[in-house]
Amino acid sequence: MKRQKSPLQKMSRMMSLILLMAALPFALHLLNEKLSPQRKVASDGGLSSVGSVSDSFDLSEATPEEFKKAFKYQVLKNVELDQFSDGPGIKLGLFLMKSPAGSRVFVCDRYPTVDLLFSAEGVAISGEIPKMVVRIPCVVSDDQNHIAAFPIPFARIFASPVSDFEFDITAPGIREGGKIYFRNVVDEWPREWAWTGVKFYGKDPSDTLEITGYEVISVLGEPLVLPQGQ
Repeated sequence: MKRQKSPLQKMSRMMSLILLMAALPFALHLLNEKLSPQRKVASDGGLSSVGSVSDSFDLSEATPEEFKKAFKYQVLKNVELDQFSDGPGIKLGLFLMKSPAGSRVFVCDRYPTVDLLFSAEGVAISGEIPKMVVRIPCVVSDDQNHIAAFPIPFARIFASPVSDFEFDITAPGIREGGKIYFRNVVDEWPREWAWTGVKFYGKDPSDTLEITGYEVISVLGEPLVLPQGQ
């Protein structure tokens, strides 16, 4: 014969169940907190896993190890694709850093030149992929949060002979101009260009900061292909 549970036992089991259900949301929250950093590292190659420094516009107090990742995240997380009348341009995220003298400066003060690197999509000539380098002055944009974009004049480029591998470019409101260089372009201009990296050059050319194509995709989540020129 099955033994009946006493009212006290029933109440004890009921209380245990209530406590378990009450604790469940807290347990799930702790589990999510534990797993979230792992998901973040997987999604951006670890560039945002350097603590609060990675979320800061001011990297002047970052350690050398922190800075190596944090500057890349700052440049890429605030990227914007601007459309000018002449063509598209990429606006990079801006940040503050420490100068060799120890003062706090904009990255453009220490690294006055920026190369935006591109590769042609789906094109290879004798195994060589056409490349485009957009070399521009590092200029703080009006919003004080970005490095100013320079338009890439695809219409003018595509109307030129492929033997013209160098083009002068300008940006509205910026006195200093930039240049675009091509290599491995034969017969016709590729129409689609994927962003494959960034390189900052200091006043001493050996002083550089570099972001790879893998890091670009890691932060943006997908390749950035410039709008196809007409």
